[in-house]
Amino acid sequence: MDPVNIAARLAERAALHPGRAAIVDRTGRRLTFGELDRRVRALGAGLASRGLGPGDSVLLFVSLSADLYVALLATLHCGATAVFVDAWADRRRLDAAVRVASPKMFIGTPKAQLLRLLSPAIRRIPVHLTAGTRLLSLRRHESATPTGAARVDDDAPALVTFTTGSTGTPKAAARSHSFLWAQHLALANHLRPREGDVDMPTLPVFVLNNLASGIPSVLPDFDPRRPADIDPARIHRQMVAEGVTTSGGSPAFYERLARWCADTGERIRLRALFTGGAPVLPPLARLLTTVADGTVGVVYGSSEAEPISGIEARDMLAAMHGPAEGICVGRPVPEVEVKILRPHDGPITELAGWEVARGETGEVAVAGAHVLAGYLNDPDAELRNKIRDGGRVWHRTGDAAWLDDDGRLWLMGRIAEQVQRDGRVWWGGAAEVRALQVEGVRHAAYLGIPDAGRDPRAVLCVETASGTLSSTDRERLIAALAPIPVDEVRAFRNIPRDPRHASKTDAAALRAALG
Repeated sequence: MDPVNIAARLAERAALHPGRAAIVDRTGRRLTFGELDRRVRALGAGLASRGLGPGDSVLLFVSLSADLYVALLATLHCGATAVFVDAWADRRRLDAAVRVASPKMFIGTPKAQLLRLLSPAIRRIPVHLTAGTRLLSLRRHESATPTGAARVDDDAPALVTFTTGSTGTPKAAARSHSFLWAQHLALANHLRPREGDVDMPTLPVFVLNNLASGIPSVLPDFDPRRPADIDPARIHRQMVAEGVTTSGGSPAFYERLARWCADTGERIRLRALFTGGAPVLPPLARLLTTVADGTVGVVYGSSEAEPISGIEARDMLAAMHGPAEGICVGRPVPEVEVKILRPHDGPITELAGWEVARGETGEVAVAGAHVLAGYLNDPDAELRNKIRDGGRVWHRTGDAAWLDDDGRLWLMGRIAEQVQRDGRVWWGGAAEVRALQVEGVRHAAYLGIPDAGRDPRAVLCVETASGTLSSTDRERLIAALAPIPVDEVRAFRNIPRDPRHASKTDAAALRAALG
């Protein structure tokens, strides 16, 4: 039987490919599978000697680096739970992570350790270790007598991450060892890595998938706190120098790279490129197909279920060339089951009677082995977002979509952002796709703003280079959206985006900006 613990899977890959690069960091330094396995086993034994084991958790606040994965895998190696916090997290999110997970240990960079001066919650964590410099290296805590990976139950917690909270309070997504294994199998089946591939992953979870597959990961030379602010020339040089064949990440990352390629005449010389984590709209899909040599895949998923569906960019563009509304994100992957449910604000306790007819728009709900069954210490979030149907748990994504006759999903926006006018519902996804067809519009968001005693005002927000619109531009936008109602058009130089991907509209921040 395949080992469930990802750390045990690493040991298997290390035995097969000890000299193959596992992680190449932004400076070009390499850690082979053999070296990574030795360090993970040694640090895992060292952490165990500090009293860490099953039932304990470790808060990780380490930048995207080899040290991050040594620490994460060593935590799993000794049977404990890794609590991962994004690089852009502030003290509020860190304090929330401590409150939810009650970690026994904190592993952070020297700069992260300074948070102990500001945060009583972090100071209360019993053990603090530092990673990231030669003088304060995790190697100091590695044991001379490394041990094998701890045996764990399938349902034992392995990794806790947090949703962005761009549509509400961040939720702690608790992934078990069996969940991580199922997610690896689903990703591997969808992304289909090949022997000899070298991948550039821009999101941490995909490094774990690469390690389990025996694929080298080249960590991009960028600041993960600002994924849209990459230096595309630097990333391109890194891809070429390291022989990168595949890559996956957020639309903002690839939009910057693709625009630089279009301006300079360079090519994205990859076998395959996958982008998702936020809506991939036709202008970016079209641009990527013109500058990338290989296939361009669009992946739809979420923190709770990755992947859900996928489609090649050319097929997406062909599907969206006709009159159908929304963003086509392809057929669901074989590992999930998808249902479209009637939109509903409150909890849903059973599935019976909630499905809509084929072609109608509703909320996407998914079930499968790699679909998160619950949240850590958050029963209210589980009540709002999960449906327990017999022995299965369905996740409500909060996304509005419909299924066409070919079984493809078409995203229409967020359920919470629907605009109801005169007894009819209008969806942001359809409006935003139309707005982007107007020259000069870089990004768009369609919102309903409460209006006392009346239906909500339909407000179209567009991002332009100058942050302004002429009266002619406004008329063109209103005409492009018809018959979708537009009461007001607002222009911005920068529409607020989510911090993780810098691609999705941060609706709460945009509403605040609208006043």
